[in-house]
Amino acid sequence: MVEKQVHILIVGAGRAGSALIKMLQDNPDVKIAGVVDKDDQAPGLKLAGQLKIPTATTWKMMMTDNSINEVINATGSDEVHEMLLEDKPKHVLMADGAVAKTLWFLAKEYETVEQKIKEAEEEVKAHEWGVQKTNEAIKLLYKELEEKNRELQELDRLKSEFISTVSHELRTPLAITKEGITLIQDGVLGKINEKQAKVLMTAKESIDRLARLINSLLDISKIEAGNIEIKKSLISVTEVAKQVASFFETKAADKGLKLRVNLPESGVNAYADNDKIIQVFTNLVGNALKFTDKGYIAISVEEKKDEIECSVEDTGKGVLKEDIPKMFVKFQQINRVHGDGERGTGLGLSIAKSIVELHGGEIWVESEAGKGTKIIFTLPKYADDVLLKEYINSGIEEAKKNKSKMSLMVLSIENYAKTKKLVPEEKIYFALRGVENVLKDCFNHTGGAALKDSHECIVVLPNSSKQDVLTAEGRLKQAVDDYLAREQLADKIKMKFRCATYPDEASNCEELIKAVMGK
Repeated sequence: MVEKQVHILIVGAGRAGSALIKMLQDNPDVKIAGVVDKDDQAPGLKLAGQLKIPTATTWKMMMTDNSINEVINATGSDEVHEMLLEDKPKHVLMADGAVAKTLWFLAKEYETVEQKIKEAEEEVKAHEWGVQKTNEAIKLLYKELEEKNRELQELDRLKSEFISTVSHELRTPLAITKEGITLIQDGVLGKINEKQAKVLMTAKESIDRLARLINSLLDISKIEAGNIEIKKSLISVTEVAKQVASFFETKAADKGLKLRVNLPESGVNAYADNDKIIQVFTNLVGNALKFTDKGYIAISVEEKKDEIECSVEDTGKGVLKEDIPKMFVKFQQINRVHGDGERGTGLGLSIAKSIVELHGGEIWVESEAGKGTKIIFTLPKYADDVLLKEYINSGIEEAKKNKSKMSLMVLSIENYAKTKKLVPEEKIYFALRGVENVLKDCFNHTGGAALKDSHECIVVLPNSSKQDVLTAEGRLKQAVDDYLAREQLADKIKMKFRCATYPDEASNCEELIKAVMGK
């Protein structure tokens, strides 16, 4: 469903007004209904005229427009603000001083940073011409280019820092505002009529859109700063795909689209951050939904020899061949066909690419204008030995970081060669799977992990001392013995326990790891 645009009247066409026009003109959720300034030579009026936005020299001429939802005072004058409050119709919202000044400040800073980057880029281009002259000039200009590059990097860092700071500052007032609207909607502060309810719903939806944008900006800032945290665990990629499909099912139906899910019958597991992989699928499906008006959207997961391949395919507008390389660049807004097209923030695909690459995967696009788009990403295939390495390395790193301890416990079948003569290998395999489940039940609440090998099970116990292991060993032996007795295997399969603690028994731990990993 297409969300209703907010129609805004900007009062004041000076530098602040001009900056606001530039910042809001491409926002699909906002329409600038008019620009007002008593000075008919104001730069903002000229800019509005070029963009075919209605202009006037008095706001009373614009207030009769019933489509206007909100007025932003960009003059910076408290006197004008008070006069506007007196003249505006009752159905029109008035941005208070704090909001107006924040928007003004944001627009001016955005314009300043953009201008500085543009000026720096122009200087770099001018210097490139001189590089071709002489060897001495090349050396000199090379140094100047290095300095300009540092300046550009610093400007980019300042821009990211500014975005992060502003986003953090806006989250709290947004949450408070949303909670206030919810209280009014629920009738806690008194009854409201149908018209008021619609206005409140529009305001709440606008806050939600802004909150999503802020979260995307914060994600980009964390990624660029290298502060994004990946919490890996063994996850079901098929269940993640089902969960995302369920979330978008109603939205797809509202647009008359079929939502297809192509998944293997058996589950596909990966060692990944569950929430981050959900975010990747959500960004890709949301993007497909935005640019698809008829046909279908398909979510697929396929297990291949060395990797897991996931994809989101649509029958939408498609992407021009020359635009495909730009799709993962942050803040790029790609029109999938000639014309205005629907625009987004330009952050979703960039975030998805960063998350996939942090997991050691790849992501790419297959598309043709007018024939739909397919975005494919891969994840490393889960394997017992790989996962075990991850758990052990993670446990050691955590122990080093927190100055704590990590312990390993290995349960092996005693005299494995003799046991194979007494018990079929298939039955041994299922017995080990059962022991594995016992281990998981015993240590799930502590964060421990259990893995199966050809004839042994391994438990990684983060934040566990030698005493913790000895205490757990007794409980674990009893649980394993009970399981083998229930399976009538107690007299045929005997389990041997070994353990070591890092860093107290670093050498023993190292030897145990080598034995477990087969090194």
